[in-house]
Amino acid sequence: IMEDRRSVHYEKRHEEIVESGIDALSMALHNENEEEKASILFCLDKYLDPYYGYKLPYESDIIALLQCVFFENNSVYIKEDILDLLYYSTQPLDILEKRLDELSGELLSHARRLLYNL
Repeated sequence: IMEDRRSVHYEKRHEEIVESGIDALSMALHNENEEEKASILFCLDKYLDPYYGYKLPYESDIIALLQCVFFENNSVYIKEDILDLLYYSTQPLDILEKRLDELSGELLSHARRLLYNL
């Protein structure tokens, strides 16, 4: 059985998208292809993980945006990447919680673990 694998990396331009503000980030996450979205989300890990010491002034907007993008027509990989990023959030994940009933399977389990520390 062939294992499903993907290689994701980010470049300077992805950092520039993240650093240029919520509008640029929103535009990219709504309009780019799967590979670009994955790269941007991977790049976001650096900015949202407290370990790296970044604190973007619009971090709460990013968390809200990620929850919205999660419910758009994206692959399960993108959705999993988003859930992984949402673990860094210190704010309530209201959008995710309100729409939990739209999820099933592993995504539902993952979201419930995230929301309710299961």
